[in-house]
Amino acid sequence: MIGAGVVAAALTVATTLVHLAGDPPRPVALEEEENPAAPAEWMWAQRANADGSIPATAYQEALAQNRALESATRRGAPQLSDVTWNLLGPGNIGGRLIDVVVDPTTPGTVYVAAGTGGVWKSTDGGATLASAWADDLPQSMGALAVAPDGTLYAGTGEPDHGGGGSYYGTGLYRSTDGGATWQSLGLTDTGAIGRIRIDPTDPRRIVVAAQGRLFDTGGDRGVYLTTDGGETWKQVLDGLNDSTGAIDVAINPADPDVLLAAMWDKLRYPDGREYGGPGSGLYRSADGGATWTRIGAPLPAPTSDPGRIGVAFAPNNPNRAYAITNDRIGNLTGFFVSDDAGATWTRPMTGEPALDAADGGFAWWFARLWVDPADANHVFSAGVPMMESRDGGLTWVTGRGIHVDQHAMAWDPHTPGRVYVGNDGGLYWSDQGGDVVGPWTAASVQPYMQFYAMDVSAQDVRRASGGTQDNGSLRSWGGTDWNLYRGGDGMMNRINPVDLNNVYACSQNGGCARSDNGGDTMTSIRGRFAGTRFNWVSPLEIAPGTPDTVYFGSNVLNRSDDRGRTWRAVSPDLTGGPTPRNATSYATITTIGIAPTDKETVYVGTDDGYLWVTRNGGGTWTRLTDPDLPDRWVTRVTVDPEDADVAWVTYSGFRWESETQPHVLMTTDGGANWTDISGNLPQAPINDVIRHPKHRQWLYVGTDMGVFFTPNLGRTWLKVGESFPVVPVHDVHFHAGTKTLFAATFGRSIYHATISD
Repeated sequence: MIGAGVVAAALTVATTLVHLAGDPPRPVALEEEENPAAPAEWMWAQRANADGSIPATAYQEALAQNRALESATRRGAPQLSDVTWNLLGPGNIGGRLIDVVVDPTTPGTVYVAAGTGGVWKSTDGGATLASAWADDLPQSMGALAVAPDGTLYAGTGEPDHGGGGSYYGTGLYRSTDGGATWQSLGLTDTGAIGRIRIDPTDPRRIVVAAQGRLFDTGGDRGVYLTTDGGETWKQVLDGLNDSTGAIDVAINPADPDVLLAAMWDKLRYPDGREYGGPGSGLYRSADGGATWTRIGAPLPAPTSDPGRIGVAFAPNNPNRAYAITNDRIGNLTGFFVSDDAGATWTRPMTGEPALDAADGGFAWWFARLWVDPADANHVFSAGVPMMESRDGGLTWVTGRGIHVDQHAMAWDPHTPGRVYVGNDGGLYWSDQGGDVVGPWTAASVQPYMQFYAMDVSAQDVRRASGGTQDNGSLRSWGGTDWNLYRGGDGMMNRINPVDLNNVYACSQNGGCARSDNGGDTMTSIRGRFAGTRFNWVSPLEIAPGTPDTVYFGSNVLNRSDDRGRTWRAVSPDLTGGPTPRNATSYATITTIGIAPTDKETVYVGTDDGYLWVTRNGGGTWTRLTDPDLPDRWVTRVTVDPEDADVAWVTYSGFRWESETQPHVLMTTDGGANWTDISGNLPQAPINDVIRHPKHRQWLYVGTDMGVFFTPNLGRTWLKVGESFPVVPVHDVHFHAGTKTLFAATFGRSIYHATISD
C-alpha cells in the first residue's frame, strides 16, 4: 500500500513535485525517511490474526452479516435505512486506479476500476465519473475488459499489493447495461484477478489471469478459459507452486489460439514478501490453451527466481509481442521483443537503464505494457512515470505532467489520438496520441480517494481535511476546490476546535507538521517527538476540552501544552517492547483517547494489544488487563464527553476459525472492567467509535463494512444508510452544530449525512 513514487522520494530526504488535478505542480517537502520499523503492510497487519493469516472466507462471511443487518434495519428502523449519504469530496483529486477501458460502442463512455472503490463510469469522455458498481459487492478491484458489443467484465481483488490486497475478491462479474447491474460469473476463489482478455473473434471466449490470495496459498490460481461466456470455466494453466498465480495474459489479435501468459510466484507476509520464485515465467500456447510451453532464453530461467512479468501483443502487427521482466526484489531484469508471435525473443538492451530507473526499485507494482493500436513500434511501460518508446523499445522517453505510479492505459477508438491513463492520482487523458510529456487533462470529478483520517472544524463545517494514500493531506479550504497542503502519504489530520487556523497534518511514520494559518505554511514537528518506533498511521489528538494540549504517540506518549510547538515524553514504552510479539504487531502506539472533561486522563492503545490509562497526564500509568480485552490491534479509544471513567475501545480483525472476537467494548469504571458491546455487528474490523454529543446511549462506529449505529449502547446495532458501500471507514466524526455525520472511507472519499435527533 506504500505508493512507490512516495517511497522513492521519502527514502532520500528531498523535495519533490506533486501534481494534483486542478492544481499546478508545486514543491512539497518530504522530511522524514522511511522508518525501517514501520509496518510493511499496515492494512493487512491490522486485520490479520497473530500468525498473519485471515481465513479465506472471513471477508465473505462479514459481507453476508452486513447484508443481514441491512435487512434487519430496513424492517425495524426504516428511517435509518433511508438516511442519505452524500459525497463531501474530494471530487477533483482522484485516488488509485487499477484499470481503464473504453466502450467500443458508445463514444465518450469510459470505465475505470478503483483500487478499493469499485467500478466508475464516465459518459463525457472522462471528464466526470459516477459509480457503476453495486454498493454491496467487494470494492477491491483487479481488472476490467469490454467486449465488442459493450458488455463489461470486472475482476475483483486487487492483484498488486496496495490496501486492496487486504480484501480478497469474489471472482468475475459481467454487466450488459453499462454497470447498472452485475452478474457473478464464478471464479469465486481466485482471491485477485490480474487480467481479463476477450477473444476478438468470439466474445464468448474469455481468458482470465487469476493471481490468487496475496497473503495465503492455494485457491484458484493460474489461467482460466471459458468458451460459453462464463457459464463454465476450465483451468488451462496451473502454477508450479501453491503460491504461483497468473498476473498477465495476452491474446494474439490475428490468431486467438496463440496465447501468452505471465505467471508469478508471489506471497506476502505482514513483515516481508516473496515476490519471485521458480514458478514465475512467461508461457506460450499455440492451441488455444490446451498445451503450454515455458519460454526459455533469453527470458529468465526458473533458477533465477524471476519476479513479476508483463506481456502485450501489438494490435496492428500480430507477430509483434513485448515482454518485461523483473527480479523478486523489484529490479528490472529485461525488456524483450518477439517478431514471431512470441515463439522466439530478442533483447534490445539499450533502453533498459531508463526502464529500470522508472520502476524505482518497485517493479512489482508495475510490469505492464501497452502498444499503440496503429503503430507496433509505439510501446508504453508502466512505472513511477509512464515510459514511452517509438522505436520498439530501443529508446525511451519519461512521462511528466501527471501523478506518479502508472497502472492503466487505454486508447479511445472514437477520438483519434486520445489516450487514457490511470494511476495513483486517478484518470487523465491526452489527445496527443500517447505522447507522455502531455499535455494531460485530469478528470474533474473522480471521487474514489483512499482516506486514513479526517477532521472537520467545529467552527465552520465547510472546513474539512484528511490524510490520503499517496495523495498527501488535503483540505477543502484555501482554494476553489480541495487542495494539497502536506505531502507524502497523508495520515492524521486534526483541526483545533476553538481555532480553525491551528491545524495539524501528518505523513507516514509520524511525519507531522503544524500550522497557525490554516495550513498555508506548515512547520515540521517530527524531530521534536521522543520515541524509537512510529506506526505508519501514528496518532495525534487534540485535548477536546483544552485544545492547547496535544498528544502524539510513537512507542511512548508525547505531550505538548503550547499547540504543538514544544514536546516532552510523558510515558515509558507502552508497547510490548522493541521485538514485536507476533507477525502483525510493530510495538507502536495506535490510538490516544483524551477525556473531554479532563485532559490529564488519557487512554492509550497499541498495535500489540496493550491498553493503558493515566489520570495525571502521564505521571503514572496503569495497564488495563481485563481478560475480556482481545489480544488484537487496538484501533480507537474514545472517552465519554461527560465522564472520564466511561470509555469505548475498538479492535481490528476478522472472524478467526470458529471463534468470534469482541470488536467494541465499554468501561464505566475507568478501565478496570470492560463489557463486550459488539452485539450483532459484522465480524469485521472496527476502526472508530464516537458518542453522540447529546444522547448518552447513542454510538456510531466506522467499520470495514460501513457505518453502524446503536441507540442503546450496543444491545442493538443498525446500519446507517442502506446504500452505504461496503468500503472501509477509517474515521467518523459528528459535527454537533449542524447534526452532520462524516465518514472517511478508504476508496470512496468522504461522505456526510444529516442525523436528526
